[in-house]
Amino acid sequence: MCILLALSRDSGGGELWIAANRDEHLDRPWQPPRVLVEAPLVFGGRDLAGGGTWLAANLDAGFVVGVTNARLGAELRERSRGRLVLDIASERSLPDALALLAEIEWPRYGEFNLLLGDPDMTWLATNDPVPTIQRAERPVVALGNDPLAKPGERVRAAAERAGSMAGLAGEALAGTLQALLADHDGVDPLCRHGERYGTVCSTVLTLSGRKVASYLFAPGRPCSTPFQTVVLPVA
Repeated sequence: MCILLALSRDSGGGELWIAANRDEHLDRPWQPPRVLVEAPLVFGGRDLAGGGTWLAANLDAGFVVGVTNARLGAELRERSRGRLVLDIASERSLPDALALLAEIEWPRYGEFNLLLGDPDMTWLATNDPVPTIQRAERPVVALGNDPLAKPGERVRAAAERAGSMAGLAGEALAGTLQALLADHDGVDPLCRHGERYGTVCSTVLTLSGRKVASYLFAPGRPCSTPFQTVVLPVA
């Protein structure tokens, strides 16, 4: 995943909005969102090459986990970053997931930025340049292909634009986030096109309280592929 946005806001029991584009080699095989683990119930896309996922929602406990490479072309190491996402998302609660994250063998993974969150709190982690876990201090978080402590212009601009949408009603916010993910502005736009590498799919999901209230998925570039409502299994 190469842009991952999280927007927390007070609404009822609290909301966490996730908007994400997955950028990848176009010939890398993957499957659209599905049940990844039965107990607890974990839902997300599957990376058939690495065996993990780039974005997962624990439908039983009501939290999400997502990852980006901390550097474009970040090296592969002993274990897939996507498997780390799946491992963390398979914990019984967010505190358990956070505890597992704190215990991982960081050098086994290529450089990554990771988000773990629910409507109450969002945590960020990275192993670049050193292992770090921190609670997000702002209601809007953006992760991309930069070191967590030194986000580039692409990531900073995405966070600023997402923050300007915070006051929108739910349906309007969903549509505006979709348009943001499909954006082609700038030298390095959020929706990337390339002959071998680019945006392969896109997700906008909402956690309300401890439930996934909506899950929208575009199985291709969001600029040309309509988002569709994903029917979730009953948790």
